[in-house]
Amino acid sequence: MTSPSKLSTTIIATLLVTLSACSNTVPQTADPQIISQISSTSEADLFNAQNPLLTKDTFMQASIALAATENVDTVDQLLYYFRAFSYYGPTDELTDKEITALATALAQLANSGQLDSQPRLQEQYAVTLYRYFANNDAALTLKPLLPQLGIQLQQLAVSPANSTNDYGLLETLKAYGFLLNKARKDMDGELNKVLISADLDSPLLAFAASPASIRFGSDWPRSNAYWALALYRLSLPSSEDGQPTEQELAIDNAVAAIAKADVAERGYAAKDTYTAGFHVNVFGGQELCETNSDICRIPELKTALPIEHHCSDSLFILTQDLNEQELAESCTKLTSQESSFHNLLETELKPTANDFNTALRVVAFKNWSQYHLYGQLIFDINTDNGGMYIEGTPSKPGNQATFFAYRQWWIEPEFKVWNLNHEYVHYLDGHFVKYAGFGHFPAKMVWWSEGLAEYVSKGDNNPSALRVIKRDIKEAPTLEEIFATEYKDGQDRTYKWSYMAIRFLAENHHQDFVQLSQYLKTDYFEGYEQLMQSLTSHQAQFANWLTVQVDAFDDTEASTKPRLHKQGRYDYRDYLQPQHLAHGENHLKF
Repeated sequence: MTSPSKLSTTIIATLLVTLSACSNTVPQTADPQIISQISSTSEADLFNAQNPLLTKDTFMQASIALAATENVDTVDQLLYYFRAFSYYGPTDELTDKEITALATALAQLANSGQLDSQPRLQEQYAVTLYRYFANNDAALTLKPLLPQLGIQLQQLAVSPANSTNDYGLLETLKAYGFLLNKARKDMDGELNKVLISADLDSPLLAFAASPASIRFGSDWPRSNAYWALALYRLSLPSSEDGQPTEQELAIDNAVAAIAKADVAERGYAAKDTYTAGFHVNVFGGQELCETNSDICRIPELKTALPIEHHCSDSLFILTQDLNEQELAESCTKLTSQESSFHNLLETELKPTANDFNTALRVVAFKNWSQYHLYGQLIFDINTDNGGMYIEGTPSKPGNQATFFAYRQWWIEPEFKVWNLNHEYVHYLDGHFVKYAGFGHFPAKMVWWSEGLAEYVSKGDNNPSALRVIKRDIKEAPTLEEIFATEYKDGQDRTYKWSYMAIRFLAENHHQDFVQLSQYLKTDYFEGYEQLMQSLTSHQAQFANWLTVQVDAFDDTEASTKPRLHKQGRYDYRDYLQPQHLAHGENHLKF
């Protein structure tokens, strides 16, 4: 099958010229022995960091073979090799030459018609695109490969419902979503420019509006299309005044029109599909959902969080699915660190003046996706983050301080609630140390809040911080710079270096450290600031102390551990994943 939307021979020729320009040593034919080895390698051996085939040389051989072969099984195995390489191979060492070689092979594959009516190969093509080309450096080589996704979407939409076809459709929709999700994080980047200029909203809107997006009674294709459209919407340029632009409104209105037609047919089910697929993924929030109640629906609190468990009079947990053992463990972890907090800061268990936060509410969701969905709709919070503590207005009687969290689902079957102890320290800090609510003090509070939460929750056992300190010791910020940290200064400064500063003061200048907390408790910011300034005189001691910590830190085990290049844990939504399409045999993903 040939169509105008197929890749032109001119585009392929351009890629070949680019490849030739990268290096004049690119082999013209693949080594058949190497390709035979790839084809005969089992899945278990292929997805293994120790596999000797996961090298740049073999990657290049596989790209050349992919461009030349017409055997469907060989194409499938080669594309599966690229999937395995993206997780376990040295992807950070791939040069423009290797990426262009892969792009050239994919272009020729798409142009040859071999992908037509081959859902397994279409699945593999989509996965290869989002695993290798979701970055600014590869954006230009991605551009001519995008039309094939639209062709696949059209073909798979009318395919019979079976697992092979469904995998192909799901991964094609994911390719749109994952590429756009990466692009939106750098609005001025080349990837975002390429994706927006490709008008990716057109095939997605056409698919979402078609009856085919309700696939044999199941709406997972429509919800995934909504999600991809939401990410397209977030990738569009915004206005300076915060008002929706013409382009943004066009997407909003087009999706709303699809949802209204769907509600007319399917009622509440259609509202839930729109709400979870599009509304929360453009961070629409509670108020806008109420305004658009004809297509958007806010669930009941008890439906989302049916379990309420009290650890003590001052601490209770609302959760989706924690069992009795997990609830008991969570309570123990929280209450056990209270005494160390009070001892460290010598609080005498006395709260700050005018603080009526008598109990902390911990809201623990099943995972980030559930937090993202219900946090916006039920609690009206921004969920473009990894969880949060909301102190509220502590001087207001009846005020409810709340920590929003979720399971660390990526470490299952081990159980932990993400940042549970860290966020509890924020509550203790706000209730027993810092006067008034969040934002009361004018500046220089980030290092204190985040460093203290890291130190109390982790103590001296913080290898992730020490790895950063060891790596960046020659460019270490001074105490004065750490004290002036703002959230915009990045994760390392906010958490790792602030932790080191708190730990240094707690170990070496404990009374001054306690005095800082007393100034915050009595609302004497001038004294807090003056004492911090005097503490900068210990800079030489701090620098020497950092060197001692680095010298004593042994990270050889972590540095030799094989790296797995996982997909970002917040890139997808668990409720979008069709249950019948597991990431199992022949469809491995991490």
